[in-house]
Amino acid sequence: MVKASWGTKRTCQNCAARFYDLNKSPIKCPKCGREHDREDFVKVRRGRASAAATSAAAAAAAAAAAAKLAAAKAKKAEDVDDVAADTEADDAAIEDTDDLADEAEDIEVEVEDKGEGDR
Repeated sequence: MVKASWGTKRTCQNCAARFYDLNKSPIKCPKCGREHDREDFVKVRRGRASAAATSAAAAAAAAAAAAKLAAAKAKKAEDVDDVAADTEADDAAIEDTDDLADEAEDIEVEVEDKGEGDR
């Protein structure tokens, strides 16, 4: 059974030993000897973020997402332009083959007929 004279049960923030503070100030850990203030053991609670801070954070996130999307679209447009430029360069490099068909008719090929014994 806990007696009121023992004080409050504490946990040392240095060595994690559990002990009673014996209602003394400053509170001294019996295991490691570190002295603590009463404020060291008070838990600080975080309040909810205000509506203005929440909306500002959401707006910043939306702006960052929009900027990222715009950058992706710009990169895609550059890639399309590069492909179109490469295609035009390739088309210019291909020679006109219309006159080759006329030359093919002018070429004569001589075929020697080998006898059946040579096969």
